[in-house]
Amino acid sequence: MTKSRLAATGLLILSFALGGLVGGAATMLADKNSSRPDRREQSRAAYIAQMRQEFLDRLRSELSLTREQEKAVVTVLEQHQPAMDSLWRTVRTQFDAERQAVRQDIRAVLSPEQQAKYAAFLAERDSLHRAREGRRDQTK
Repeated sequence: MTKSRLAATGLLILSFALGGLVGGAATMLADKNSSRPDRREQSRAAYIAQMRQEFLDRLRSELSLTREQEKAVVTVLEQHQPAMDSLWRTVRTQFDAERQAVRQDIRAVLSPEQQAKYAAFLAERDSLHRAREGRRDQTK
């Protein structure tokens, strides 16, 4: 490979990495500055509603629930939801903290060039995850 091709390839990789970093940072800032409720919480609420409905549909189908039983099951689920939400918030906070620790430990074993690529990788991954959550919200 010629020097000019090697340089062009290097610039392309660097541009991709920097683009990922800038895009990830901009997305993160936009999310932090948003006045809307946390997308994760919106996503979670929609997910809970869907899972509850699927669970109820399955119980109705497999157990032949009467209307009264179905109403009682809904009441039980609603009574326990606040505790489940509280547990999720605790677990989510711990999960996010652990994920950040893992990312930091991985960064520590990487060269500066690899750290830049890793940052771009994480920015793209996080962006795709947020987009997937957004699509899930729109389909509910």
